[in-house]
Amino acid sequence: MSTPTPTDEARRLYGQGCPLACALDVLGERWTLLVVRELLLGPKRFTELGNALPTAGPNRLTTRLRRLQDAGVAEKSLEGAYALTAYGEVLREPVLGLGLWGLGLMPDLDTVESRSDMVALVMSAAISPALLGNLELDLEVSAPDLFNISVRDGRMTVRSGPSGTTGGSHLQCAPTAFFALSLGTMSLSDEIGSGGASVEGDIETVSQLFDRFAATAHERLSHV
Repeated sequence: MSTPTPTDEARRLYGQGCPLACALDVLGERWTLLVVRELLLGPKRFTELGNALPTAGPNRLTTRLRRLQDAGVAEKSLEGAYALTAYGEVLREPVLGLGLWGLGLMPDLDTVESRSDMVALVMSAAISPALLGNLELDLEVSAPDLFNISVRDGRMTVRSGPSGTTGGSHLQCAPTAFFALSLGTMSLSDEIGSGGASVEGDIETVSQLFDRFAATAHERLSHV
């Protein structure tokens, strides 16, 4: 008897008349929520998803994407990029809420590969519009993956890739430095002074954004 391949794996359903069980029937398999996580940062081609989730493997990734499409959560464009549907976009709040809960479980970043874009994405859900206040910023981040942060009208969005705007700011740092800045364990001026970060553009506004990240993280983690 041949060994089943990932594409042959049986789908285990709860079979319960319960909204949570129905949601887990779609999202509960390993890697599925992480695929959704990647798509929350914007459309991705299969190769981009594979690069972000290398240990998932192409067969399993294909299976997860197909099931998300069948459930109406994701769709594939004519150009070959996968994106969340309007129905899938509703997952932003609960998925990022789960990420907020996971902040208190983060391991030592020296022992794992950290994702600065995911820290920023979680912060976008955690930070209050009132705390963002009148900040206005277009920030492109290389840490080392390239992503961009936009702040307008008390709302913060995080997307993969370059910002696509002119006249914005650019931050370059290691993932550990980005995490330290977000938690407030290091200030931006200290990181720049030590060579751990460099900023082109509006340093003051970038620093203010991280101050607000730190205030949000302190509030969230104080209950952990």
